[in-house]
Amino acid sequence: MRSSGRRSAVALGLVATLVVVLAAQADPPAGRSSGDGTAAPRLLSLASFSSQDKTTVQTTTVTTTTKESHEASWEISGPVFLRATTPEPPGEVIIKNIFGWEHSKKKEAGRPWDRDGDDRDEYEYELEIEWGILENHELIFEMPWQIGDGRVDGNGDITLGWHWRLWDEHDWVPAFAMRNFLRVPSGVDSSGVDYEFRGLFTKSLVPGCTRLHFNPFAKSVNSNNEEDAEPFQYGAAIGIDHRLSDNLLFITDYIYSSEETEDANRGNHEAEFGLDWEFAEHQKLGVSFLVGLDGDDDGPEYGAKLSYMLSFGG
Repeated sequence: MRSSGRRSAVALGLVATLVVVLAAQADPPAGRSSGDGTAAPRLLSLASFSSQDKTTVQTTTVTTTTKESHEASWEISGPVFLRATTPEPPGEVIIKNIFGWEHSKKKEAGRPWDRDGDDRDEYEYELEIEWGILENHELIFEMPWQIGDGRVDGNGDITLGWHWRLWDEHDWVPAFAMRNFLRVPSGVDSSGVDYEFRGLFTKSLVPGCTRLHFNPFAKSVNSNNEEDAEPFQYGAAIGIDHRLSDNLLFITDYIYSSEETEDANRGNHEAEFGLDWEFAEHQKLGVSFLVGLDGDDDGPEYGAKLSYMLSFGG
């Protein structure tokens, strides 16, 4: 009797297990509707949690991290001195056409714009190309042209640059990158090679919206393009950028630069205000305004720049 009872219990257990398995297989997957048009319930089991719910949680975490990283790493592309640590993405090329104008009180006899002792105005066009070659690495090509007096020494010199982001922002530590520039004597009656180093620090103030930037720089001048040029120059820029919208960026900075010539009385102090506007896919307009803060004839009094930027690849 005991043996028969045990066999009956085992048989009933097997039948119950078979019924549960068949019911699980008959249930439609989560998100599908059952025959009556209502959403079918999903079996709550350890198996379903580990294979579906856990995967969903992990995917959500990765997506959030990627989004935060992207929001913290946009570029400053327009015609301002201030730069973020963010390089161009690998494979992306951006071509910049920059038109600039500067007005100063310094008078130079014998120049076309100084016939009557008027204040000095300078006009410039610059072609700039930036190319992301690898993750965190970017190459830069610059060729500025002074318009109006094309025989200025060094006019049309080529500058080659390399941008390298060493680390991104994390916790309280700001992101850091460096830029190296070489000016080669390819222009009008040019001589020597100049080298410039820039350090770039970027720290988020309001994540995804506002950042603080600090750009110290040092320059070794070995040419005779500028008469009595200081062989060693230095300075720094500090400023912020703020996203007014997904396609519009506001930038402002303060720039100090040491004396550029040996007979200069002091360094220069300037302020910039600019906007970067992505008005169409792969196309941007940039505008900036410069104000001299010294009030004398050393350095520019005011100026403006306009840039049209076209990108592709990436």
